[in-house]
Formats: sequence, C-alpha cells, structure tokens
Amino acid sequence: MDKGIELVASAVEAVRAVGYRVLEYTFAPQLGEGYLLAGQYERASETLKGALELATGCGGRWGMGLSHRLLGQVALKTNPAQAAPHVEHAIEIFREIKGENELALTYSGMGCLRTLQGEYAEARRYLTDALEIFERLGTLIEPDKVRRELADLPA
Repeated sequence: MDKGIELVASAVEAVRAVGYRVLEYTFAPQLGEGYLLAGQYERASETLKGALELATGCGGRWGMGLSHRLLGQVALKTNPAQAAPHVEHAIEIFREIKGENELALTYSGMGCLRTLQGEYAEARRYLTDALEIFERLGTLIEPDKVRRELADLPA
C-alpha cells in the first residue's frame, strides 16, 4: 500500500508543479483515499480538504463529491459526529451529476453512519438503495459488502 501511496503522491506533485489543477483535483482524492485505507487519517483529512478546496475553486463537481464522500469516511473512523455534512453534500452532488456508482458508495457510507447512530430503519433504507444501484450497474465487489452490512443490522 505504501508504494501505491508514493506513486499517487508523486503524480499529485507532478501535476501541481506544472499547474494542471484539473488533474490535481482528480488525483488528490485518490491520494486521500490511499491514506484513509492505510489508516493515516490525519493525512487523509488534510489531503482531502485540499482536494475539496481545489475542486470547489475549479467548479469540479465530481471532485467535490468524491472529496466530501471520502471526508465522510475519514470522519466515520475518527469523529462520526462530523461525517453527516460531508456525506449529505456528496449525496447531493452525485444525484445532481448522476454519478451513480459514487452515489451508491455514498449511500453505503450513510448507511454505516445511521447504523452507528442506532437509526437502523434509515440505515437499512440507505443500504438497500446502495445495493439496488450496485446491482443495476453490475458492480462486482460492493454488493457483497452491502449485503453483509444489511444482514448485520438488528431486525
């Protein structure tokens, strides 16, 4: 994983050096996700906040949505009370731009948040919506994850 993070970090630095902002806000959320997956939550948060600021400045809705979705995931790991605004913004953006796979990933994140909050009916609704989108799109891995989350919910 460290090698992957290094590669993406070098790509972000290279596009930053030449001032290609559109490519930077495309790669930066992926770097933030790498840090998230590696458990480097502070670095993930810093990187994703920078990506969000850059995408917002460029009007890049996809980059904004992705950054918000991933910031929500970081918050789920570090401070769940801060997750909802990011997840809600991501849902709004992905609905607007019709980014269905990202929308389903965001619904899944909202389902996890609602589960943590003990709001099981809402969690089930979000997870069911995520599963429907994943299945319709033919997404390979995520449907199984969502089915497990649904099965783990209290009745």
